[in-house]
Amino acid sequence: MKDESHESLTEYATRLVYRSELTRMQLKRKILARGAMEIAADRICDEMQETGLIDDRRYCELFVSTHRELGFKRMRMELLKRGVERDLVDRMVPFDLEDEIERAEELIRHWGPEVDTKKTWGRLSRRGFTFSVIREAIRRACDSTS
Repeated sequence: MKDESHESLTEYATRLVYRSELTRMQLKRKILARGAMEIAADRICDEMQETGLIDDRRYCELFVSTHRELGFKRMRMELLKRGVERDLVDRMVPFDLEDEIERAEELIRHWGPEVDTKKTWGRLSRRGFTFSVIREAIRRACDSTS
């Protein structure tokens, strides 16, 4: 385990957050992997949060806007896995049935009519769309091609 100074760990963390948007938990894991003690990693994350370099709410907004191919369940799971607190995920990723169906239908149209229903079902399911959403999106996609 490396014994790095607070200053060098802060510089490392700063480089990371300037490279890509990270959640607090992602940044903390990277700092810990670099050899920092838990208390030092928390302190650096606190500093980064206070200065606005990391912001889990901003991360959620960005994630939701750039992952329209994911269903509600998968989007929530991915954010939780990245360390975003459940109450923030609940606020940032509300379930909207009509929006969910439209996004699934958009994917079906993007994949084209040559993809069979079974494959479409599997693809949407793996992306976190629910049974009822998939059924309705497939029905609407079929109605629009008729």
